[in-house]
Amino acid sequence: MKFWNKFFISLVGVLLYASALYAQDPNFSQFIASPMSINPALTSDGESAWRAMSNIRTQWVGIGSSYITQSLSIDGKLKKIDDDNYLGIGGMVIAEKAMDGIYKSTYFNLNTSYHLALDNKGNGLAVGLGYINNNTRIDFSQLSFDQQLSNIGFDRALPAGEPSLSNATSFSSACAGIMYTYDAANSFFNMGIAGYRFVKSNRSILDDKTQYISPRYDIHADFGTAINDNVNLNFSVVHMIQNGTSNTAFGSSLGLVHNANDFYSDQLRMVNVGLFYKLGDAIIPYVGYSYNDFQFGFSYDVNVSSVKSGSITAKSFELSFMYRSFYSNNNLKPGRYHSPF
Repeated sequence: MKFWNKFFISLVGVLLYASALYAQDPNFSQFIASPMSINPALTSDGESAWRAMSNIRTQWVGIGSSYITQSLSIDGKLKKIDDDNYLGIGGMVIAEKAMDGIYKSTYFNLNTSYHLALDNKGNGLAVGLGYINNNTRIDFSQLSFDQQLSNIGFDRALPAGEPSLSNATSFSSACAGIMYTYDAANSFFNMGIAGYRFVKSNRSILDDKTQYISPRYDIHADFGTAINDNVNLNFSVVHMIQNGTSNTAFGSSLGLVHNANDFYSDQLRMVNVGLFYKLGDAIIPYVGYSYNDFQFGFSYDVNVSSVKSGSITAKSFELSFMYRSFYSNNNLKPGRYHSPF
């Protein structure tokens, strides 16, 4: 029992440390399926009038209680100036849960963006601003402490002996980003930088006024092109920096139309396959399927990290869903429209 007591308390500490490291932002393998968590300038990016995305990620399967992250985002074009200039808006909710619900965190992000054409050759610029709010709760009533040990075992009705513990902590902050875009008939490219939590925010369950969340900075790039009427190729990379540490992920995917028609058909059937890599952490095979305006994806993290849990290998997998709605008179560009993200 003492082992499990120490294990749970240590795990809470690890969760809070990880929360400080990533500041409650998601660490998705299918990172491009969560664009608003990378750069607010990506809000309403692309050709759709609006889109809805969802990710479900399950981590640490096989070594105890799973760490589950679920996200839902909706964004779209609030006002179109013309085909190349528009104002976008979007919102995202991320819910994280661990230790069978003892640890819960909810992250809310509201973004707005403006996309500006620099010329008539496809060059553009996008800027984005966002508001962030996070609330984290830990149910200490479900944990056992040394002071609660009695002659009949641990009695949670006894005082925990930890008067400084707080079961909830929250913060509000801001994010901003800028992005260069190039959009041609059959290809697209974007590259941007963004920062999150520019407002200094205290976060501690021990009421420690010296504990703050550091800003996080992202650098990202995406390239997609239609090789021909039935094959689409994409490359993506993101690099995150915070408090002296970094996290890098990159990869490529291929989209193959398997019905009798091509990209310009109203009836799309496309298989997506890809491979991504989190530097020093995991190799991630990806498979997906596009059916008209709906898109589904599945990935599995093959752990290559030197950090292991004894003889047990932790398993992590992820599902993504997307629906996009297009303007009826929009002339879709195959290189961007059929991106697997």
